[in-house]
Amino acid sequence: MTRPNDLTAEARAGYDGNANPHLYSSACWYAHSLGRYLHDTGRSPPRDVRMGRGYSVNVADMTFKHDDAAGWSRVK
Repeated sequence: MTRPNDLTAEARAGYDGNANPHLYSSACWYAHSLGRYLHDTGRSPPRDVRMGRGYSVNVADMTFKHDDAAGWSRVK
């Protein structure tokens, strides 16, 4: 059962190396991009992915923030 606003499928597609087909700056784009980042940095596959406030994305019990210049960084 998927929950409202669940972006896990989009993040998993990025984690699996698929091209990002989503409109830049959409919630789906952020989730896909973060999935790719998680893979590239050797982290486990994404689960329970949701948008947070601003440009942050929550993944399980972690929060990541995106910056166009710096990319992704973990904030919590």
